[in-house]
Amino acid sequence: MDEPVRIADEGDGTLTVALFGDIDFANAPAVRETVRSAVSEAVPTEVRIDLAAVTFLDSSGIALLVTVYRLASKLGAPCSVVNPTRSVYEHLRLTGLAELFGVARPDGSRSGDAPGPGRPAPPVGR
Repeated sequence: MDEPVRIADEGDGTLTVALFGDIDFANAPAVRETVRSAVSEAVPTEVRIDLAAVTFLDSSGIALLVTVYRLASKLGAPCSVVNPTRSVYEHLRLTGLAELFGVARPDGSRSGDAPGPGRPAPPVGR
């Protein structure tokens, strides 16, 4: 079975990691090693994780995202997550990773744009 990951060097220093299907305990370790190797070889100036085709993300998948973030940080490269589905976005939001990665909601707004737990609503005009 093929790993649910495609890695593309965009030629401008950006490494795009596109994940697809289920990212779970069964495949996350192999995907992690594939990504680790690609980041080490490419030494990117930016890492972009595309989740458009991810249908399921368990705690192993969440750990994979954190690992990629740490690898990029060691290189001083920003790491972003783009195109999450609604269900994947909700997992990222609940774990605090949506804010860490600055993930846009499926409606296009940023994770920190709207009131939420611990974040007061903006004042209403008088």
